[in-house]
Amino acid sequence: MKFSYRYRKNIYLFRIICILIAFTVAVLLIDAKVRPSVIDLAALEAQAVAQRKINIAVEKYLSRHGIDYTDIVSVNYSADNSVTGITTDIVKLNLFKAEITAAIEKEFEREKETTVSVPFGSATDISLLSGCGPFLNIDIAMASSTVSDFENVFLAAGVNQTQHSIMLNINTTVLLTLAGRRITRSVDSAFCVAQTVIVGTVPDVVLQK
Repeated sequence: MKFSYRYRKNIYLFRIICILIAFTVAVLLIDAKVRPSVIDLAALEAQAVAQRKINIAVEKYLSRHGIDYTDIVSVNYSADNSVTGITTDIVKLNLFKAEITAAIEKEFEREKETTVSVPFGSATDISLLSGCGPFLNIDIAMASSTVSDFENVFLAAGVNQTQHSIMLNINTTVLLTLAGRRITRSVDSAFCVAQTVIVGTVPDVVLQK
């Protein structure tokens, strides 16, 4: 009887151990399968957060320190009302660019970490579970490096009319640290900082400057 009792007890313990091992292996396999997708989804969410930070920084700066077209651009005309040249104030533009870049960096410094929520179902690659919970909250550390440059854009706006826009193109490299990994993402943005309609014929040689 004692032998039978011990035998049944050992069988019971052996089954429990097997179940625990199977459960652990299943969890590890699921983690290995899902973790890369979770990280990719979290990186995409963080990239969207970075884009919002850039937009906030630029919009705040422009609302407080916006520049007028006439402050940075001079259009020269000939006697027949043709445009002979367009001159930009490079010093003012470079100062403006530096201040915008500093504003973006300050926005990232203000909040170095963010938390994003990723639906577990979307990480399983099962279409029916896409967007379904539970939601996984992931803490992400963010650092950035920004470079920017100006671009002149000319568009026809009517008879003898040309719309001139000065675009600020911003490229921000964002370093994300999540789940023990470092991921780099590039965020490109473009903002119109000054615009006007030039009346008069604008020669191609001027447009190409």
